[in-house]
Amino acid sequence: MDLKNLYWRWNNAVGNKFCDDVIKFASTLRKREAFTVDPKLGPIYKSEWRKSKVIWLNEKWIYKELLKFMDLANTNAGYNYILKEAEAIQYTRYDSDNYYHWHMDQTLEMDRPDSRKLSICINLTDPSEFEGGEFWISKSHVVPEKIKPMRLDFMRKRGSAIVFPSFVFHKVAPVTKGTRHSLVCWMRGPAWT
Repeated sequence: MDLKNLYWRWNNAVGNKFCDDVIKFASTLRKREAFTVDPKLGPIYKSEWRKSKVIWLNEKWIYKELLKFMDLANTNAGYNYILKEAEAIQYTRYDSDNYYHWHMDQTLEMDRPDSRKLSICINLTDPSEFEGGEFWISKSHVVPEKIKPMRLDFMRKRGSAIVFPSFVFHKVAPVTKGTRHSLVCWMRGPAWT
């Protein structure tokens, strides 16, 4: 699939109060070890692929902020996907030595009646509070490094957001110092055809 816009971005999507409120709220909840999902095998806990802690959220006040950016990106980036519903919001905490290697949030070949269409990521942490943890994106390819991946430095800014099609490769480089907090959510729609 050829894309006119690989992603759509905002440097100041959400303010400091929203970031503080999410981090404070999440600090009261139990975090779980993150995992990836194989369509045939189910959850896979592999520390060499992904290492972080997550919490699943369904708070309306958080959805209200995230979903407006997904709708705007869908139109402004020219994706124009049919979007039906949002999944649970994933709050992720990356401590030192935590990461998420190259992955897609949705493959085009999955045998399901619906698919993840758009992904959103929001950085909740001030860049002075962590080192490393850079957000990278790449056009889809079996080996993303072959397509000249892009490090998106604007994603270090607190409150920055990016929306992209869920089949686009992306990763979070290892955090080398401090803690990086983020939100991720996916909008679903009819299966890719």
